[in-house]
Amino acid sequence: MRRRLHVIAMVVFLLVLGFDLVVWGGVPSIPDVGAKIERSAHAEAPLAATYLFIGGLIADALPSVGHWGAATMTEALGPLLPRIAEEPAVAMDLILNTSQGRLHGWIRTAYWGAPVLLVITALLWWRRPKKISFMRR
Repeated sequence: MRRRLHVIAMVVFLLVLGFDLVVWGGVPSIPDVGAKIERSAHAEAPLAATYLFIGGLIADALPSVGHWGAATMTEALGPLLPRIAEEPAVAMDLILNTSQGRLHGWIRTAYWGAPVLLVITALLWWRRPKKISFMRR
């Protein structure tokens, strides 16, 4: 098990990163507030801006995935959308520092989880058991 721990961590990292890219990539297509969230992310949150850029490329290439991401983010941010429309400057603060239910919690956890899992994967890769051979073949 320990021999494959870095592989498991890498798979979990890629799943979380994929979720982040799809969900944040759908943000610009959210009606009324998508552009406001995008501007706020570019001004305040470099990680969110990165997710938006790469996720936007994925959403452009696969429109159905982009629609799913936008629908998921709209559902998660439901009660926050009117406040974001009124005060766009606090969009990232509302998204990352408030709790609006289970789905919003998953989005916040995945947002911070990808960089943490990247570090964990790198450490496990570095500490993985190496194959030692005492005799040449």
